[in-house]
Amino acid sequence: MGQDEKRVSVVKIVLGTLVCFVLLSAVILSNVQQLQVASEISKKQQEYTDLQSENVRMKSDLAGKTSNKNVQEYAENVLGMHPLHSSQVEYMQIQKDDVVEIPEEDQNLFVKIKIWFDDFVAYLQG
Repeated sequence: MGQDEKRVSVVKIVLGTLVCFVLLSAVILSNVQQLQVASEISKKQQEYTDLQSENVRMKSDLAGKTSNKNVQEYAENVLGMHPLHSSQVEYMQIQKDDVVEIPEEDQNLFVKIKIWFDDFVAYLQG
């Protein structure tokens, strides 16, 4: 074996080792990134679960505040309102057969011509 062959062989070994090191580093970096993404997903899922729980709590809190009993107490104590007594109820009779007719307004000649022209153009357009 000559000196040149030894150098070529050493260079091949060094390059091969360097390529293996680069590939190993890429695999390790990929695994680290996967772990980071998995950790972020886990955090977001926990945050989502917490928000769902908070939503349920707020809905039940809202339902409690808007119950009929609470609304009635608020109306009586804060607004000073009281339930109606039967003596306060008045019934009205409404006639259903009445018809209201609105007479047409008197239009001057120019308005009538404009309306006729607009109708004519609409007729031509289809």
